[in-house]
Amino acid sequence: MRLKSFLIICLIAVLAACQSGTPLPTLTITDSEELTLAVDQYAVTSNLDITIRFLGVTSDERCPSELECAVSGPVSVLLSIQQGDAVAAEITLQSFTDNNGRAPEGPFEGIQDRVTVGNYLIRLKGVLPYPVKSFNEIKDAKYQVTLVVSRQ
Repeated sequence: MRLKSFLIICLIAVLAACQSGTPLPTLTITDSEELTLAVDQYAVTSNLDITIRFLGVTSDERCPSELECAVSGPVSVLLSIQQGDAVAAEITLQSFTDNNGRAPEGPFEGIQDRVTVGNYLIRLKGVLPYPVKSFNEIKDAKYQVTLVVSRQ
């Protein structure tokens, strides 16, 4: 009987340890203002037209700031975007950034840093943190993306 009680207590402890932490708050999108999302965080327009979820960084080819590189590549982020009651679509946006993680204003050929969904333009404005010492040094959960959502 003691063994059975001990096993049940161990099982409860393991299950409790596997539960995820407190969910991140859902942000409200304000027209043309920047918003920053952590991985798995949601943002919605006040009228619930658009819901955006930051799923993560799919590739980060930016040159670490402590290295000298001939070329610094782009960073690619994966978003889940849902318009109204439609099925959410996964969209990849990409941009170059400076060492502060900020994207330049102008578009680059072959780089999709924005997408139009319904009456909204969603633009990638930045990705943090910027790599410092080596490629792939940043844990996925540490990334944050800055977006601007504008009504067209």
